[in-house]
Amino acid sequence: MTVNRIMSWKEYRKLTLEYKPETIYYSRDPHPLRKPPWGLKLIFYHGFNGYVFTDYAEGNALHKTKIPIRGMNEKEIPLLVEDIKSFLHSQIGRINVSPIWFVS
Repeated sequence: MTVNRIMSWKEYRKLTLEYKPETIYYSRDPHPLRKPPWGLKLIFYHGFNGYVFTDYAEGNALHKTKIPIRGMNEKEIPLLVEDIKSFLHSQIGRINVSPIWFVS
Protein backbone atom coordinates (compact mmCIF):
# COMPACT_ATOMS: atom_id res chain seq x y z
CA MET A 1 0.00 0.00 0.00
CA THR A 2 1.30 3.41 -0.96
CA VAL A 3 0.23 6.63 0.73
CA ASN A 4 0.38 9.61 -1.60
CA ARG A 5 0.49 13.05 -0.03
CA ILE A 6 -1.18 15.55 -2.35
CA MET A 7 -0.11 19.15 -1.77
CA SER A 8 -2.64 21.15 -3.80
CA TRP A 9 -6.42 21.10 -3.72
CA LYS A 10 -6.50 21.30 -7.53
CA GLU A 11 -4.47 18.07 -7.86
CA TYR A 12 -6.50 16.27 -5.16
CA ARG A 13 -9.76 17.26 -6.85
CA LYS A 14 -8.40 16.07 -10.23
CA LEU A 15 -7.52 12.67 -8.72
CA THR A 16 -10.94 12.25 -7.09
CA LEU A 17 -12.67 13.02 -10.38
CA GLU A 18 -10.38 10.57 -12.19
CA TYR A 19 -10.54 7.67 -9.68
CA LYS A 20 -14.14 8.26 -8.53
CA PRO A 21 -13.79 6.90 -4.97
CA GLU A 22 -16.99 5.83 -3.20
CA THR A 23 -16.05 7.70 -0.02
CA ILE A 24 -13.82 10.56 1.04
CA TYR A 25 -12.82 10.34 4.69
CA TYR A 26 -12.04 13.41 6.75
CA SER A 27 -10.25 14.09 9.99
CA ARG A 28 -10.39 17.40 11.84
CA ASP A 29 -6.97 17.50 13.48
CA PRO A 30 -5.13 19.79 15.88
CA HIS A 31 -2.55 21.98 14.16
CA PRO A 32 -0.85 23.79 17.05
CA LEU A 33 1.15 26.24 14.95
CA ARG A 34 -1.94 27.82 13.33
CA LYS A 35 -4.58 30.24 14.59
CA PRO A 36 -7.05 28.80 15.28
CA PRO A 37 -5.03 25.63 15.95
CA TRP A 38 -6.93 23.26 13.62
CA GLY A 39 -6.46 21.53 10.32
CA LEU A 40 -8.27 19.11 8.03
CA LYS A 41 -7.16 15.87 6.37
CA LEU A 42 -9.07 14.45 3.40
CA ILE A 43 -8.35 10.84 2.46
CA PHE A 44 -9.56 8.49 -0.25
CA TYR A 45 -8.43 5.07 -1.36
CA HIS A 46 -8.04 3.66 -4.86
CA GLY A 47 -7.05 0.01 -4.93
CA PHE A 48 -4.22 -0.39 -2.45
CA ASN A 49 -3.22 3.28 -2.61
CA GLY A 50 -4.27 6.08 -0.30
CA TYR A 51 -4.40 9.78 -1.24
CA VAL A 52 -4.11 12.35 1.55
CA PHE A 53 -4.68 16.10 1.34
CA THR A 54 -3.96 18.33 4.33
CA ASP A 55 -5.24 21.86 4.88
CA TYR A 56 -4.80 24.20 7.84
CA ALA A 57 -6.54 27.16 9.39
CA GLU A 58 -5.58 30.68 8.43
CA GLY A 59 -7.80 33.25 10.09
CA ASN A 60 -11.48 32.65 9.38
CA ALA A 61 -11.03 29.91 6.73
CA LEU A 62 -8.81 27.01 5.79
CA HIS A 63 -5.84 28.15 3.71
CA LYS A 64 -6.15 25.96 0.58
CA THR A 65 -9.86 25.10 0.36
CA LYS A 66 -11.31 28.26 1.95
CA ILE A 67 -13.72 26.14 4.04
CA PRO A 68 -14.96 28.54 6.75
CA ILE A 69 -13.79 28.42 10.36
CA ARG A 70 -16.71 28.75 12.79
CA GLY A 71 -17.42 28.20 16.48
CA MET A 72 -14.32 29.83 17.84
CA ASN A 73 -15.12 28.61 21.37
CA GLU A 74 -11.97 26.87 22.64
CA LYS A 75 -13.94 23.73 23.48
CA GLU A 76 -15.37 23.36 19.97
CA ILE A 77 -13.68 22.14 16.82
CA PRO A 78 -14.25 25.14 14.53
CA LEU A 79 -14.65 23.07 11.35
CA LEU A 80 -18.29 22.08 10.90
CA VAL A 81 -19.05 18.74 9.29
CA GLU A 82 -21.79 20.40 7.22
CA ASP A 83 -19.26 22.85 5.74
CA ILE A 84 -16.83 20.04 4.86
CA LYS A 85 -19.58 18.00 3.17
CA SER A 86 -21.02 21.01 1.36
CA PHE A 87 -17.58 21.96 0.01
CA LEU A 88 -16.84 18.42 -1.22
CA HIS A 89 -20.25 18.05 -2.84
CA SER A 90 -19.88 21.37 -4.65
CA GLN A 91 -16.33 20.58 -5.85
CA ILE A 92 -16.55 16.85 -6.59
CA GLY A 93 -20.23 15.99 -6.76
CA ARG A 94 -22.38 13.74 -4.62
CA ILE A 95 -19.97 11.50 -2.76
CA ASN A 96 -20.05 9.74 0.59
CA VAL A 97 -18.21 11.76 3.22
CA SER A 98 -17.26 10.01 6.45
CA PRO A 99 -15.15 10.78 9.53
CA ILE A 100 -12.01 8.78 10.20
CA TRP A 101 -10.12 8.58 13.47
CA PHE A 102 -6.52 7.60 13.93
CA VAL A 103 -5.82 5.60 17.05
CA SER A 104 -2.44 6.13 18.62
